[in-house]
Amino acid sequence: MPTAGAFINFERAAEVADTRASDADRERTIALLTEHWLAGRLTLDELEARSEEVWRGRLVADLWHAVRQLPVARTGPAVAVTAPSNTSEVTGLVLGVIGACVLLMSFGLLFLVSLPLSASAWVCGRGARRQADVAGAPRGMAMAGETLGVVGTIIGLLALAGCAALVAAA
Repeated sequence: MPTAGAFINFERAAEVADTRASDADRERTIALLTEHWLAGRLTLDELEARSEEVWRGRLVADLWHAVRQLPVARTGPAVAVTAPSNTSEVTGLVLGVIGACVLLMSFGLLFLVSLPLSASAWVCGRGARRQADVAGAPRGMAMAGETLGVVGTIIGLLALAGCAALVAAA
């Protein structure tokens, strides 16, 4: 359930008191009243009476009146929330690590397995890095996946070229 601080901004209250309330404003106020009812600050009758008051209210000031005598958390300035890491960067990193491990553990003999893994890591990491650049989010994991993909792809292609040269020489 949302906290009281998520709904009320005291600094804007005076500016918007004479503004007409929207349905979203009414729903947020009802949610706030419900939170106070669950906390035991209101009885069920008080909740119903104040909810009716909210739904009848036309102005933001009417909504404030319904929240009277209840503690309301003061909100601070807006804080930027970083977006959670997208799945492409995690996928790219995991594929890059698996591709590198397969390549190193087999001494390059399983390049046919590691090459698609590394190429996929390169593609996923590059796409995730571009998304992170646009969103202004951290891009370390995406960059690591892309780098592992590039290195694994180059080594896998070198192993492929070596095998092709052996076959051609025979």
